[in-house]
Amino acid sequence: FEPSNWLPKIQGRMDVVIDNTCFDSYDSSWKALNPNGVLVCTGMTSLYSVLDQEGELYGCDAFGDVTVKIQAMWAETKAKYMMSRTVFHDMYASMQSDPKVYQQDLKYLCFMLERSRIKPKIDYRIGIGEVSDCHRRIESGKANGTIVCLP
Repeated sequence: FEPSNWLPKIQGRMDVVIDNTCFDSYDSSWKALNPNGVLVCTGMTSLYSVLDQEGELYGCDAFGDVTVKIQAMWAETKAKYMMSRTVFHDMYASMQSDPKVYQQDLKYLCFMLERSRIKPKIDYRIGIGEVSDCHRRIESGKANGTIVCLP
């Protein structure tokens, strides 16, 4: 998932990029946008720590590293105030701060999808074994919508 592996192929070509990882403070996602493109930042999962089923922490912040917190604050500030054409909504922080509202929002989204009031443009669905084919399709410019990876 290193940007150097994919960014040169799509740099400046994307209409919309949805970034939920904040791998590099949204820099590679921003560079992928065309001049009128929009960056949607939905979180910073590459920076958070998570409890596994055994109660063990894993992730970038598993040891409470203050530099990770500073990096997260910088990325959020940059996305919110310094990058034009950017929408920022940290879904993880939203879920943590008010789980009931988050759950209501998610239920409403599912309701809208079930009733076809929201119609995502899906190019095609693939199995996990077809991911490399999916990357080739995106790189060739033939993808026309979202590609859904099924388990």
